Amino acid sequence: MPKVNFFDSKTCTLVGLVTNVALAIFKLLAGIFGFSYAMIADAIHSFSDCFATGTVYVALRIGEKPPDEKHPYGHANAETIAAFLVALIILATGVYIGVSAVQLIAHKHFETPATIAVAAAAASIVIKEAMFRYTLKVGKRNNSPAVIANAWDHRSDAYSSVAALAGIIGARLGFQYLDPIAGLAVSALIIKMSLSILRPNIGILMDETPEQVVLDKIRAKSLEIEGVRAVDSLKAHRRGSSFIIDLKIAVDSGVTVEQGHQIASEVRDKLLSEVRHVQDVMVHVNPYRSTRG
Repeated sequence: MPKVNFFDSKTCTLVGLVTNVALAIFKLLAGIFGFSYAMIADAIHSFSDCFATGTVYVALRIGEKPPDEKHPYGHANAETIAAFLVALIILATGVYIGVSAVQLIAHKHFETPATIAVAAAAASIVIKEAMFRYTLKVGKRNNSPAVIANAWDHRSDAYSSVAALAGIIGARLGFQYLDPIAGLAVSALIIKMSLSILRPNIGILMDETPEQVVLDKIRAKSLEIEGVRAVDSLKAHRRGSSFIIDLKIAVDSGVTVEQGHQIASEVRDKLLSEVRHVQDVMVHVNPYRSTRG
């Protein structure tokens, strides 16, 4: 199995953390001095991103630890837990921003945002979209659920900045109520993004099976080994960025125990070397019967 590049993931996460801190401070100041609730809401989202990115970094540090007596399969699930926590942080932020926006609308507290709020929103869109593309590329390269979740967090921030920019421009054109309404739109986008991150990571924590294309590849690679007559059973689940496979193969009944063990070893070696992100393979050998359904 190709080794997961934790250094690559950690570097990407640190870049994201520094970017989030700088951007959050800039947007908060722009929102306060630019009289824009939409920008303040966007800044709150960016501050939550800082905490989320820090969570991912800690998880990556834990995830790279080697297996030990209490964790024979390693610590890869720390990434999945981190992704789950990131989604909850994003969800809580979205709810908070939404409630605050509703309160502003209810009390008819409207102001005209200044030019600096427009500049902050535009800069945020460009920077966060660039961070999304960079982080997603690293996350997919290393099959890291935590880094991928962090990437979508960057994208949600970019979307919220788009909504904020629209509201700010509308307010500057004389429709002041559009600024808090944009804050409400930011809230909806953030909540939607959090739910899209939660679902797949709940699946991983619940030992959900990988995509069918992965299972088909595992089955096909197993059948390429000489002596394997059939794959009787195939189970697999994710652990962080890796897969654990439990496989039952069928060999001719005349095969000796030693020969069966050799075939099983070849299957295991092939899957570890040719199927990406496979961490471990357990192969059980059954006698082949031609009457199998």
